[in-house]
Amino acid sequence: MPFSHTLSPQDRVMVFAPHPDDEALGCGGLIQQAVALGAQVRVVFQTNGDNNPWPQRYVEERWSIDADCRRRWGARRKLEAVRSVETLGLTADAAVFLNLPDQGLTGLWQQKDERTLALHVAELQTFRPTLLIVPSQDDNHPDHGASYSLVQEAMLRAGLALPQWAYLIHRRWFCPEASGLTLSLTLQQKVRKLAAIECHKTQLFLSSSRFCSYARDLEIFIPSTSPTPA
Repeated sequence: MPFSHTLSPQDRVMVFAPHPDDEALGCGGLIQQAVALGAQVRVVFQTNGDNNPWPQRYVEERWSIDADCRRRWGARRKLEAVRSVETLGLTADAAVFLNLPDQGLTGLWQQKDERTLALHVAELQTFRPTLLIVPSQDDNHPDHGASYSLVQEAMLRAGLALPQWAYLIHRRWFCPEASGLTLSLTLQQKVRKLAAIECHKTQLFLSSSRFCSYARDLEIFIPSTSPTPA
């Protein structure tokens, strides 16, 4: 199925990524196509991916991971994220980091944490997007489902109703081709998407084949219904 919303130079596309790497895996092709059109793109990284112990244990050859280790790892992943968005054609300042706790978005959503929601509302109001790219609410990773829910609540609080396309990463049995919106990538776009994925070097030590497999011919997005402000 082709896109029901056609990207245009007037678009302001806001991508929500629960962790550094989701922007490249889920929508690296879309970001490139939006940039090529002259649309404005901002990528909001909700966490720094700092609670990621197994790759860190492997890379740093340590077993115990304390708070200082996690902060160091998060800083490293932020640098990888900036390199990724630059590889996709954006400038470094297109990447925004909310510095929320990795593996902690579900708790923040369940608590309706006011600071967390205020950060999301501020990003929406500042950038004034015309299209949102969000994780799917059906994603098996709890941070992804919570990311979707936080964005929906923030839109309600900001009084916004926007078109949304959702990307799905952690749900192997799902076949989105049957009902999703397909975006075809050129060979050059696939090569650049792969280069963006490879910027996340910390994640490739244990998951290289899986990560690189996302640089394929199509990106699939699931239309998502925007909440209607009261």
